[in-house]
Amino acid sequence: MKKGFIVWGVTAAMVGVLGASAPSASASWFSRHHPRRAEINHREWRQQERIAHGIHNGSLSPQEAQQLESQERALRQQEHAEVRANGGSLTRHQARQLNHEEDTLSHEIYQDEHN
Repeated sequence: MKKGFIVWGVTAAMVGVLGASAPSASASWFSRHHPRRAEINHREWRQQERIAHGIHNGSLSPQEAQQLESQERALRQQEHAEVRANGGSLTRHQARQLNHEEDTLSHEIYQDEHN
């Protein structure tokens, strides 16, 4: 009887621990894949591809690529800081601001590739 009680107690504790961690894991997944963050992350990925392509085909000098990569890194750090400050998500205003900054960087990539 005592052994059965211990097994039941351990099982209940494990279910409680797993159940308590599941919502935070799903909340974390949702915050990383929220449509506003997904849009920002996709743009960052695409701009990284454009920079890599510019390096590969020679349309970007190493100095231009380094400067663009630095700006992209700063945007990524800004996004992470804003997400941390808001409990895992971006506000509409923050997403709009990041998109505006991504637009500016996109224009710079274009200018650097075509001069």
